[in-house]
Amino acid sequence: MDLRRGFSVIGVVLVEITFVVAALVGCAVAQPQQPEVTPNVPSSSAPSTSSPAPPPDTGGGKISVELAQLPIGGNVNFDESTLADNCVTVNWIVQQDNARIPENVQIWISGATFTDDVYALADAGCSGENPPCIGFVFDIANQTCDLAIAPTGNPASSPDAPVGVSISGEVTCSDGDSFACTEFLSALVTESNLSIPLDTPPWSAPSEAPTADGGPEVTTSAPA
Repeated sequence: MDLRRGFSVIGVVLVEITFVVAALVGCAVAQPQQPEVTPNVPSSSAPSTSSPAPPPDTGGGKISVELAQLPIGGNVNFDESTLADNCVTVNWIVQQDNARIPENVQIWISGATFTDDVYALADAGCSGENPPCIGFVFDIANQTCDLAIAPTGNPASSPDAPVGVSISGEVTCSDGDSFACTEFLSALVTESNLSIPLDTPPWSAPSEAPTADGGPEVTTSAPA
């Protein structure tokens, strides 16, 4: 056998194999396999166990909430001429930091309530150093007002019942959907400072006087 002819045949075969392999590789590169996509089909994969990031605080619409009792504290002025209280200096006093008035929050005072009718609201009695409480608005910069009161002359409903005053109002958050507003309103409903104690006028307390048969008799006296 001619060795030169044998090498030629082998060379031709190797060249043909090279061309076949190159063609297959070229097809694989030119036509990659793509996954099939089905549009508008909800995913059925298991939910992620990681905690998603909270949504950004973008604010929200204004909301208002009416409260029958607001958290307050303060001082009481005693009038020696009437032997009764005549003015209550009311302050926004809270026990929780979250109940401190934040920005974008206003609390409009709509009224006052007494635990007994021995006192009522009055037109005068305070020095005028602070604005009147009824109609006053608590906010981050203004948290003190004066409430003028006067004795009614009515007897106390119970000799041992404490007398106090509370105020009602409307809380307004200008960004009602914010976390700060939600946190503030949640704290308000758990506050315990909801009234200011008052002195019971001496003539309002029932007194005992002996009757004809020696038994006690409850009497009341009005101021002179």
